[in-house]
Amino acid sequence: MCVRFFLESGVEELMRNYKVKTVDEKVSGYSAGNFYPAQNAIVVLEDKSRVIMFAKWGFNYDSKKKIIVNARAETILDRPLFKDAARYARCIVPANWFYEWKAEGAGKKVRYRIGLQDASIMSLGGLYKLSFDKDLGPQLAFVIITTDAEEGVREVHPRMPLIIKEEWVDMWLSKDTPVELVEEILRAKTGAKFTVEKCEDAASNKIKEGMYGEQMSMF
Repeated sequence: MCVRFFLESGVEELMRNYKVKTVDEKVSGYSAGNFYPAQNAIVVLEDKSRVIMFAKWGFNYDSKKKIIVNARAETILDRPLFKDAARYARCIVPANWFYEWKAEGAGKKVRYRIGLQDASIMSLGGLYKLSFDKDLGPQLAFVIITTDAEEGVREVHPRMPLIIKEEWVDMWLSKDTPVELVEEILRAKTGAKFTVEKCEDAASNKIKEGMYGEQMSMF
């Protein structure tokens, strides 16, 4: 599960990192810091060219206005909510680190900050689609894909965001990539070395079941 991440890298740095030449005007509202579900965050995608956009974190889930913020790598090519985006609307969610919570003692959960040892920016695999805001205006939305945690992370949590390695970025973003290659990326392990640091006691920031649709039971 991934329900919070941190990004402090500036837009110019992200443009260089992802070889982007076009930035949507809405990105001017970007402010570095922690990002939560239902907030707007930066995503990188390809339309006619590679572009940095601002999108809301979470797909609308039902009439009760719940949102889904994660999608399982193992099932996104089959689940109706995700399968079209998994084939034709993949994106990258840049992050410097993400957070996971580990149960340590009765009723106690401690927050951990997780990043890469050899890179400051992580490319989290995501899906996007066009949705609507509360005024029925067009709103780009995204979810972060999760997969089995790799060594160094699984001691904290059994799931983690799918990380797109640098050599996979072009294939991941291209709409023309065959589904067989997409499946390979979804199954692949990065072999990366992670920095895992305990944060303050997260008792005041507990993740409540039901906050984001079926996230706790599904992911």
